[in-house]
Amino acid sequence: MTNEECKKFEAAFGFPLPTALIQFLSANSFPAVFGFSHVQFVLEIQYLLNIRDPRNQDLKNKRLAFAVTTDGYDLLVDFGTDELRIMQMENEDIDFVGLTINDLLTSTRAAL
Repeated sequence: MTNEECKKFEAAFGFPLPTALIQFLSANSFPAVFGFSHVQFVLEIQYLLNIRDPRNQDLKNKRLAFAVTTDGYDLLVDFGTDELRIMQMENEDIDFVGLTINDLLTSTRAAL
């Protein structure tokens, strides 16, 4: 993540891009699969989205689409709480997946 990208995020949302999200977006290559010790599924991410693109920013609900799964669904991060919960949008339905950005940072990662 460049300083310019972080500044554009802050200008759009009104608060700085969370450090955990910066770490995740900067430290990974895709496609990749993420495994977790506390849930019984893996999360497969095909590619990252451009977080500067206004189509990926839901300012009203404080959400940002940041990645696309191998199933073709958008992953969003919810900035409504400090937890940085991850949501998945499937055909206009948005649900929490039971993970946070911090879970991604501490997960077991493998290339697809």
